Amino acid sequence: MRDGLTRNETEVLALLRAADGPMSAYQLLSQMQHGPGAVAPPTVYRALKGLEDAGLVRKIETLRAWAAVKTDASGVVVICDDCGTVRTVTAPNLFETLHQSLEAEGFTEARQTIEVHGSCSDCTAGHRA
Repeated sequence: MRDGLTRNETEVLALLRAADGPMSAYQLLSQMQHGPGAVAPPTVYRALKGLEDAGLVRKIETLRAWAAVKTDASGVVVICDDCGTVRTVTAPNLFETLHQSLEAEGFTEARQTIEVHGSCSDCTAGHRA
């Protein structure tokens, strides 16, 4: 793994950390164009790829967006549909069970992505109030 982040990776990471929820590449591009210099879509995608590889951001497949959450191979992404919060919940047994089931079927997995949509505890408590 390389040392440090590029200028573009640093900017993208800062934007994602400041965001209220996940952001698409084009939302990031729009924000980056407010600064100095022209930015093209490949620049954003390269920065996102570098940040993913470094484990600093995660692509939220169901939203086609990225969030600044720590990545964990045994983590399930939980997305609050009310406030947009994204977290990773550790669930190693779930992934091991899935792996064993797939192996029994003769299926070779390339990657696992599990995302759960719902309401976070803050929003659920707000609905009860």
